[in-house]
Amino acid sequence: MTRIIVVDDHPVVAEGWSRVTRHLSDCEIVYTATPLRAFQVSREKPPDLLVVDLSFGDERLAGIKYISRLRLHDRRVPVLVFSMHRSAVLVREAFRAGANGFVNKDASPEDISTAFTTVLAGGRYLAPDMATRLAFLDLSTPGEPAPAALTAREVEVLSLIATGKSYREIAQISCVSYKTVLNIGHALRTKLSANSLPDLVVKAVEFFEPR
Repeated sequence: MTRIIVVDDHPVVAEGWSRVTRHLSDCEIVYTATPLRAFQVSREKPPDLLVVDLSFGDERLAGIKYISRLRLHDRRVPVLVFSMHRSAVLVREAFRAGANGFVNKDASPEDISTAFTTVLAGGRYLAPDMATRLAFLDLSTPGEPAPAALTAREVEVLSLIATGKSYREIAQISCVSYKTVLNIGHALRTKLSANSLPDLVVKAVEFFEPR
């Protein structure tokens, strides 16, 4: 039996994957609402495929963190990210964390099915339009912000800024010094052309808004 674990905080998503996998005669869909629960369920019985969202509530990068931790002890199981996010930077970070494929939740049923079957078979998947955006990620227009230059740590701090966390709170959560977060904040303001901290907060929220 093909065992699929869907890690998403929206139950309707699991129902959708049941329709996507109906062509498989022997398939089991297991729904988990949190990455922590996914770890527990995976240990009980390893899946043949993990379908993972990126954001869980205010945890904008919870899915990417989950994939990174998963890859520390399991390099085998295929991981397909299923998200509303369209940021090429987040797609890049998902693949760097260890994802095998990425498909948007608003993609056509045919594209979602293709992503599913490709990753389940051991391949890699990225829609052509997103692949193009990823390929041109490092080519910035003069005078425009260059989000491609963001490091993984900067993306993490930006995600926490987007939730309204102060620099001191971010330092505690990330287990780094306040000075380190302050320096990262200055770097983010430069890279995202933010004129002030409030402006950076606005840009952070916009960065993580599905688009």
